[in-house]
Amino acid sequence: MRKFIIQLLVFSILFFSMAYGVFCLADGDADHYYARFATPVQSSLILGTSKAAQGLQPAIINEVLGRKDIYNYSFTLPHSSFGPSYLNSIKKKVNPKTKNGVFIITVDPFSVSAKLENLNDSSNFRENGRFISIENVTSKPNLSYLLHHYPHQYIYLLTHKLDYVHNDYLHDDGWAEINLPMNEDIVKTRTQAKIEEYAKNRNQFDFSKVRFAYLEKTIKFLQQHGKVYLVRLPVLTPLWELEDMTVPDFENKMTYLSEKFQIEYLKMDKSRDSLVYFDGYHLYKTSGKHVSKELGDWIKEME
Repeated sequence: MRKFIIQLLVFSILFFSMAYGVFCLADGDADHYYARFATPVQSSLILGTSKAAQGLQPAIINEVLGRKDIYNYSFTLPHSSFGPSYLNSIKKKVNPKTKNGVFIITVDPFSVSAKLENLNDSSNFRENGRFISIENVTSKPNLSYLLHHYPHQYIYLLTHKLDYVHNDYLHDDGWAEINLPMNEDIVKTRTQAKIEEYAKNRNQFDFSKVRFAYLEKTIKFLQQHGKVYLVRLPVLTPLWELEDMTVPDFENKMTYLSEKFQIEYLKMDKSRDSLVYFDGYHLYKTSGKHVSKELGDWIKEME
């Protein structure tokens, strides 16, 4: 019996050591999100949904502002709409000693909206229980994420390095670089699908007073650590109009926040139809570079 117990113990140690070693291989190739939870606390953040995750490139903004610390902590509409889960995650990601950070909060009507059946019931918001709610957002490897939220089989952590063609990569600064075919017909198909998706969502979502209140709480928290900027990123006109139909007075609400918290708000709509998108909604990396530069220049003027 003693021999069996020793063998079992040795086997268990070897097994968990191998598993831990595999988990240590997780990086920006692992999936779209993991690496953001495997980096230290940060002093400056880009916040928002997938529009910001894919569209805003910290390296460009840092270069314009002469900084090195801006980090993209944006996810997706189902994960990082404004609410208690996202705010709690942000609080864990911000270095509590930060006093001169830059915080770019990207906003749009859908990020302050919720499904009609749970419009102002934060206990039933769709992000609850998803990875945005994990307690630890700074450990490498992040076992909590890998054990409970990793979307692939673990063998992928071993094999993904052998795949030399990656459609996406999460950079060390949090920018999600997406590489998809950009053939004109494919882009048109994606764009039409996105328009139909958001036309449908418009009838299922409405403005949420609770989400808006959490946007206010997010601004108030971040102002303790630096300057906050509100930004509405560009999308093609048909999608912009669908957003405005969802929250018709959205711009008035942003003006209200700007005045209440004495922060600047940038509405990036002037050249929206001349930019290149994957689907009319998410900026292709060349246009993302352009928009990031424009945003950085604007922040520099506001300083």
